[in-house]
Amino acid sequence: MSDTTRRVSVNNVVFPVEGVAEVSSLYVDTGTGDGSQPGEAYEILGRRSVRVFAHKRISMGTFFNAFPASFWQRWTSVRDIHLRLKLEGEGLVSVYKSSSRGRSSAVASQHFVNETVEFDLPVRSFVDGGFYWFDLACAQADATLVEAEWSVEVDEEWRGGRATVGITTFNRASYCLNQVRTVAENAYVREALDRVVVVDQGTDLVQDQPGFAAIAEKLGDVLHVVRQPNFGGSGGFSRAMLESLASEKSDYVLLLDDDAISEPEAILRAVRFADFAVTPTIVGGGMLHLDERAVLYTQGEVWNARKSWMAASGDSEYDHDFVEDTLRETPELHRRLNADFNGWWMCLIPTEILRTIGLSLPVFLKFDDIEYSLRAARHGFPTVSLPGVAVWHLAWHDKDPTRTWEEYFIHRNRVITGLLHSDVSRGGYLPLHAFLGDLKLLFMLQYSTVRLRHQALADVFAGPSKLPGWLGTRQREVQQMRSAFVDARVVEDLSTLPPVRRSSRAFLGAVRRPTNPLSAIALALRVSFRQVIVRESPGSKEYPERVIPAPDITWWRFADIDSALVTAPDGIGVAWYQRDRKQMRRSLVRGAILSLRLALRWNDLSHRYRAELSDLVSPEAWQKILDHPAR
Repeated sequence: MSDTTRRVSVNNVVFPVEGVAEVSSLYVDTGTGDGSQPGEAYEILGRRSVRVFAHKRISMGTFFNAFPASFWQRWTSVRDIHLRLKLEGEGLVSVYKSSSRGRSSAVASQHFVNETVEFDLPVRSFVDGGFYWFDLACAQADATLVEAEWSVEVDEEWRGGRATVGITTFNRASYCLNQVRTVAENAYVREALDRVVVVDQGTDLVQDQPGFAAIAEKLGDVLHVVRQPNFGGSGGFSRAMLESLASEKSDYVLLLDDDAISEPEAILRAVRFADFAVTPTIVGGGMLHLDERAVLYTQGEVWNARKSWMAASGDSEYDHDFVEDTLRETPELHRRLNADFNGWWMCLIPTEILRTIGLSLPVFLKFDDIEYSLRAARHGFPTVSLPGVAVWHLAWHDKDPTRTWEEYFIHRNRVITGLLHSDVSRGGYLPLHAFLGDLKLLFMLQYSTVRLRHQALADVFAGPSKLPGWLGTRQREVQQMRSAFVDARVVEDLSTLPPVRRSSRAFLGAVRRPTNPLSAIALALRVSFRQVIVRESPGSKEYPERVIPAPDITWWRFADIDSALVTAPDGIGVAWYQRDRKQMRRSLVRGAILSLRLALRWNDLSHRYRAELSDLVSPEAWQKILDHPAR
């Protein structure tokens, strides 16, 4: 390093301070195969420090502490990385690298005695994948890692970027305050921050929460709270984007969900990665489950233009458990995973991209994050889901949005995203998927959901110019629309419901779970005939015939009954689903017509939406929406 250069940290080695064993597995791997657990092999002393016990070995080849060399080689100008460790006691530090196949090898090692150890490592052989990490081993006595960091050499005049952190919230004030507190209490992260903007769209206000004043005092003029009507995620995050554009000091906007828990180091890592990116790059993070802290929902997703739907990137899987399989034991996670988009649970966007392609599509919620990255890619701006960057977020597995008002936005915005970014003729499989999706929901007696899906398609046909006017009103309208159906009414006091009693008869024999595609098709035909032709049992409206817990809901469980008590997704109560032959017929015909119309009009609609896109997403258009909200 010359007199005119210095080093800037891009990845600090960090540790949790919660004392939760499953969380620790994301930071430290005992790596000995002897079954050592936290407290047996090591002791976390602080945010940056860990003590390794005598005769024990620990590894930083973990989700949060392995250095993602492949991503840095592919997307940044960095070709050398510097590892510095401040150590107390005596032991051995060994540096490892992995290949895209997940095979690891030692590349350097050094015995230490109360000293700072440094390694210069090339970032030049990771095109397809691979990480760097280090292990610490002790002999006769304990040793302590005081701190460690991965850094990059820069010129003296180099200036790191700064971000506006945008958190949008609607009546999750306590969750949101915790998110702000996380930023406030980690001072070293603030070097990468310009402002923290809280967009409060609710009635239970963040600023009214106990402890807000102390946090606000700590952040000072860094914290800004903005009040506005509820425009959903797209409206709240677009406000944060506007705030970042209004500041001359912000190079990025970093979007954070209000109900997520951040790993503060991830904020700094996302900013630094974007600082060194070759082209302006959207830097996203993974999502870890809040109720299963070591389970990674995804580290990268891709978009299937034929179905207008998403899938896990490469050979990775959804819901990977790092307690069961560590990073070093999971070869597919050593491959560099390409991403087409990143969820806005945590996502950093350069302001240069905002100025070039505009802000979010005004769609309230759902698919706004997917559409934005696909739009950015069309302008040459990639999205990277960076390992070691993540938040903990409420998991999807206890939610079923198809049984809530959210299904309207999922279906409508999925189609709009396809119209904007799928170049497959007539939308590929999407129109057929729309109809088959209706059919499956009708089999399950979810007439309210199908009604919302049909309204979603009707609103797509109304054209893009309607979207801004619906931003502040459509949620309330679809909730009212759904409330007219019996399957949408949740009863909390189960004692008010009649007992379960079977009244309908089996049709063409007993129903069994389909075991292959042929049996599924055969059963679907039986169910279709029964629900369209056979009259409902009169007793089914007097007594529910079956109880179906939320985890067990699937279409074939309704094949031989006319009503059921079904647990609500949030577990607060049950809804009494009742078969309605007339409703089934109307919905089936309308769904077929709408799906066929979508296929036939796809090309014209696609051209229309693409032609008007820039008028919907410009900062000026959003400022007009926010200044003059429709009610």
